[in-house]
Amino acid sequence: MTEVRVSVVKGRVVTASRRVKVRRGATVLITVTSDVAEEFHLHGYDRELELAAGRPAMLRLVASVPGVFEAELHPSGTRVFELQVG
Repeated sequence: MTEVRVSVVKGRVVTASRRVKVRRGATVLITVTSDVAEEFHLHGYDRELELAAGRPAMLRLVASVPGVFEAELHPSGTRVFELQVG
């Protein structure tokens, strides 16, 4: 399993990598913590997380679709990372 941890503070994203590479079929666990309420969205997989300020939210998925997919926050449009599945 690949774990991705993301923190967003004052609009600034802190994560180990801006592009996360995983093999097709891998399980991915994404944990996002933001200092403001937002919505996390993983494009391509159309998966969303409602973020409450200061509380971690988790999304687990199987990376079954190959390609490069952007993860961002709505409505701010803050780019979080890219998930590369191959």
